[in-house]
Amino acid sequence: MAGDTRLFETVTALLTLLFEREEAQLSKRELKLIGRNVGLGGSADGFRHMGEIYSELTGPGRKRGKYTVLHRELVPEMDDILAERKIVNYERDRIRQAFTLALRDCRSWQDMRDALPNCVKDLIPECRHLPRTREEAFTLADNPRSYTQYMQLREKIEFYVAARLLY
Repeated sequence: MAGDTRLFETVTALLTLLFEREEAQLSKRELKLIGRNVGLGGSADGFRHMGEIYSELTGPGRKRGKYTVLHRELVPEMDDILAERKIVNYERDRIRQAFTLALRDCRSWQDMRDALPNCVKDLIPECRHLPRTREEAFTLADNPRSYTQYMQLREKIEFYVAARLLY
């Protein structure tokens, strides 16, 4: 995979699959706040919070929308959502780095299967039925620091794979 766009595309696809349900869950919670904000006297178009617009409107309608500030009663809940989103984005960046390091020297689907944790193999159709032939993260074996960092993230990767089943 070294030196071509396949590494970027593979890592991006894995991250999309890994985080799509988490993103959808956070977005759903944000959209629920729009209705609750309307019930507290806010605009039906959506609301503004911390300089961002939260609305179901799209395209030109979004630009013409009238947005009120989020009702103060809902601010703590929105702040919780934003804090969770920040954590998810941070973990996505760390996992992106780990996947990129682990997959950088992979040349085949078998290499990818062996470099990644068992829980990720089912996300890649070409790797689903391949047995493990080498130790996980074998591509990092000669770099103890990267290997240790990767292994520390393994639990987070497993968490997000499991979260896909929950949402």
